[in-house]
Amino acid sequence: MITFGKHIELFKRFNQLNDIEVYLQTLGLAERLEMTRAIEETYPIKHSESISKHIKDNFSYTLDVESAVLGQFIMLEQIVTGKTTFKDDNERDLAFAKLILRPKHHEDFDNEDIEEEKKNQEMILACPVEDVYNAVNIYLDNRDFVLFKQFSGVFYEVRDDKEEEEEQDVEDKTSEQLFSQQWYWYSIVRRLANEDVTKYNEIYMLKMSTVLPEMSYLAQRDKIEGALNRRQQANSKL
Repeated sequence: MITFGKHIELFKRFNQLNDIEVYLQTLGLAERLEMTRAIEETYPIKHSESISKHIKDNFSYTLDVESAVLGQFIMLEQIVTGKTTFKDDNERDLAFAKLILRPKHHEDFDNEDIEEEKKNQEMILACPVEDVYNAVNIYLDNRDFVLFKQFSGVFYEVRDDKEEEEEQDVEDKTSEQLFSQQWYWYSIVRRLANEDVTKYNEIYMLKMSTVLPEMSYLAQRDKIEGALNRRQQANSKL
């Protein structure tokens, strides 16, 4: 068995030596045979639609968007969209896994206890690598369905190439885009809290099963109101 921690170690060595065979030659005969067999059994990692018994027995897990709380979902999205930077892909994958595979006794998402986070990381690193990536892939598959089919256009705009955009200064447009990107998730929390900063913590802990329909309603309402405003402006120019 190759654990997730061993997987990270292996790929660091592979990157340093540029060749699996070169790496294997650095091992003793018995260890080389054992590692060769483990690599052949593990890679390429097979995809499964269900999680392993090991994950079920050792973690509280979030494998679909609607089961996540908003704060947890935002952190996951920051990783998926590249807004959170990492030294390498392995560090990124570990950070993602730590957000969906949580301590077994947790009923609500809470990642503020540093010592508990260290223990949870050790538990994940000790898991079979295929179990970890299978959990990650299940979540990502669900994310694609929920965000781009079931609730398409709610969080990520579906661009219409035929839609005419108002002409504006390029510098101003870039500044506006940067502001929007920087404060995008904060603005959503702010809106859901009706701009009451004392409620932000409550909003971050809302289940996505509650947030998604609300944001879908608001997005559709904004589109209707926007179309109505444009129509009124056009009529006023006649």
